[in-house]
Amino acid sequence: MVTAAEQIYVIGGTGNVGTAAIKELLRNKVQVTVYARSPAKAQNLFGNDPNLTVVEGDLDNLKPFEETITGHMRLFLLINTDFQNLAKYKTNIAQKAYASGVKQIVHISSISTTFPWRSSYIGEVHRQSEEGIVSIPNRGAYVTLRPARFMSNLLWLEINSIKFANAIIDTVDPGTEQHWISTNDIGLAAANILQEPIEKHSDGVYEMIGDVVSLTDRAELLTRVLGRKITYVRSTPEDSYKNMIEKAGLPHIMATDLLLDLPIPAKVSPVLSILLKRQPETLSQWLEANKSALL
Repeated sequence: MVTAAEQIYVIGGTGNVGTAAIKELLRNKVQVTVYARSPAKAQNLFGNDPNLTVVEGDLDNLKPFEETITGHMRLFLLINTDFQNLAKYKTNIAQKAYASGVKQIVHISSISTTFPWRSSYIGEVHRQSEEGIVSIPNRGAYVTLRPARFMSNLLWLEINSIKFANAIIDTVDPGTEQHWISTNDIGLAAANILQEPIEKHSDGVYEMIGDVVSLTDRAELLTRVLGRKITYVRSTPEDSYKNMIEKAGLPHIMATDLLLDLPIPAKVSPVLSILLKRQPETLSQWLEANKSALL
C-alpha cells in the first residue's frame, strides 16, 4: 500500500477518468494534490476532503505545478486537450516531475499507439507522448495504461442519434466487433497501481479492453436497456464525417481518423481483472448505469 509519505499528484483529475481515480484514492485516505484550471469544479466533485489539496493552474503556465510538485512520490498524468501539443505538454510535465523527485508516473495513453506506424494521427500523437516520456534520462518508473474506446463516448458522439432517431450509426458491417472500456475502470486501475509498490509495476504497459460488442449486439443492448427499439444504421463515410464535423465539433484530422478501421484485438484484456481486483464493467452494465442520459 501507499505510505503517508507517498503523496500523489494528479493532472487531469476533473474528467471522468481522473474523477474515478481520485475518488478511489480519497476513499482509501490517500493524500492527493489535484492540478485544476477550476478549483470550484474540483471542490464540487470531491467536496472538502481533508486529504485533498487543489492547486489552480493550467498547461500553458506550469509555475504553480513546479512550485507544488516537490514532496510527491507519484504522478497521475492525463491530458486530452490541445491534441496538437499533447506530446510536448506531457513530456515537459514528466521531465519536471522526475526532476523534482517523483518516482512513478502513471500515464493514460491510448490503445491506438499499437496501430501500425503513422497509420493514425491519434495513435501517432499518443505514441510520441509515450516515446517522449520513456526517453527521459535517469527517470523513475513509468506505467502506461492504453485504454480502448471509452464507453462514455456514447454520450458524446451518439447521444443525438440514439435519443432522436432511435439508431446507432457507423460505417462498418453490423457484425463488426468493437472494443470498449469504462472510464470507471481506467480510473480504478490507475488508483490501484498508484497505491501498490512502485517496483511491482515498474515500466508496465497495460492495454485496457473491458468488453467487445458488435454493432448488432449493441443495438440489442440499447433496445433492452432503454425499452424502445434501437437499430443499427450503416452510414457512408461522407455522412459520418459530416456528422462528426457539424454535430460533434471535431476537427478534420480527428474526424477522418475515427473513420479508420484499424486492427485492435477483439478480446477482453486478460490482465484487466488483475489490475481492477474485480471483473471489468461490461457495456451492458454501463448502459444500465447511464440510461437516464439516453432516454
